[in-house]
Amino acid sequence: MKKYKISYYSLGCKVNLYETNAIINKFIDNGFELVDFHDKNNPCDVCIINTCTVTQTSDSKSRKIIRQAIHNNPDAVICVMGCYSQLNHQEASNIDGVSIVTGTSNRSMIYDLVMDKLNASIKEVIDITQSYDEINCYENLSVQRFNDRTRGFVKVQDGCENFCSYCTIPFSRGKFRSRDKDEIIKEIQELTNAGMKEIVLTGINTGAYGLDLNNYSFSKLLSEIAEKVENLGRIRISSIEATEVNDDLLNVIKENIGSFCMHLHIPLQGGCDETLLRMNRKYDTKYFKEKIDKIRKMFPNINITTDYLAGFSGETEEDFLKAYNFVKEISFGEMHVFPYSPRPKTKAYSIKERVDSITKKYRVNELLNLNEINALKYREIFLNKKIDCLVEKIVNKVAYGHSSNYLEIAFDVTNNNVQVGEIVDVIITSVGYPLCKGVKI
Repeated sequence: MKKYKISYYSLGCKVNLYETNAIINKFIDNGFELVDFHDKNNPCDVCIINTCTVTQTSDSKSRKIIRQAIHNNPDAVICVMGCYSQLNHQEASNIDGVSIVTGTSNRSMIYDLVMDKLNASIKEVIDITQSYDEINCYENLSVQRFNDRTRGFVKVQDGCENFCSYCTIPFSRGKFRSRDKDEIIKEIQELTNAGMKEIVLTGINTGAYGLDLNNYSFSKLLSEIAEKVENLGRIRISSIEATEVNDDLLNVIKENIGSFCMHLHIPLQGGCDETLLRMNRKYDTKYFKEKIDKIRKMFPNINITTDYLAGFSGETEEDFLKAYNFVKEISFGEMHVFPYSPRPKTKAYSIKERVDSITKKYRVNELLNLNEINALKYREIFLNKKIDCLVEKIVNKVAYGHSSNYLEIAFDVTNNNVQVGEIVDVIITSVGYPLCKGVKI
């Protein structure tokens, strides 16, 4: 029997990465050989592309990667899944060379459909994409291992019903669905047993876990994970809304301080009340600042990072100055800045007062410069201090990794027996952004 080769490319968020690994694991478990997507000299028989649609650039890159896969693997079964193909399944199906198309559901069918393609030489494109309002149940894709990863991602929920005015995700991911808590705990235990020292809890709207369950919440899930998982390393929450960081959640982290990373990624998106209102966010700047102050009071020196959309439609120069000063006041440990990209189907798409590209680029650069100032300011707190570091790679006797509070660290291991996947103590000897340097204790 022929030994088939498979490759993959995952665009976008950590949820996509998790889902891609779940699909790829099924193929590997059935004897497929995993090969490098970029290796033109080693073509594959099957290629899985998990797409993204969060911006126009994401759409464009998704199409580019699909065509690249077809060009490099002309005889392969090309399977396209994810958010771009959810919203544009007909467009994806029409790309010459695509074999199977699904969106953000029916992924558990991919293996059998691929085998049908390989065994029966079916020429027609198979499109099993459901409309978003038909996606009502959580599709349980499980992961027992991650390929070349030192941390494990565990998906806890899917879907979003926030309908922020700039965002297509509710249309591409469907209604809110929580995963069974016992499945989550089981998967974390399996990954921990496999040697994962850090588990990242991820989802489309992670902190709202339990909204569709009876008397259960994200904080209760965290408490059970800390209580029930044996030899648990550290838990990192991938992203959480300010409105979802409640007292119960903070108290669970406080009570299990050794089990949780001192890092919260809390998206801000807009920095003045007028913009936040147009974005249909669920808070204003006063609420956001009070929440950040409360977190920092409970956890001094915690790293709070964020996402920000610059140049949102209707943003005046006065709005931008308010936002700039607010971001400066909050002083995030790191900020991911994205230029706003109008997306069809969203409410913001109809706002006529759009910020021109030159002004938008200027505002992005101003915020990126401020980010570097704030990031360095935060990192200086840890100069000459001891910090833990999960080793992610070792290159030329230099180890690279991240601390619990998500500082990127490099340190020499010439005279140390340090392994990838190990958590070690390091003294920070010099700070920089994005990289700090240290010495292993």
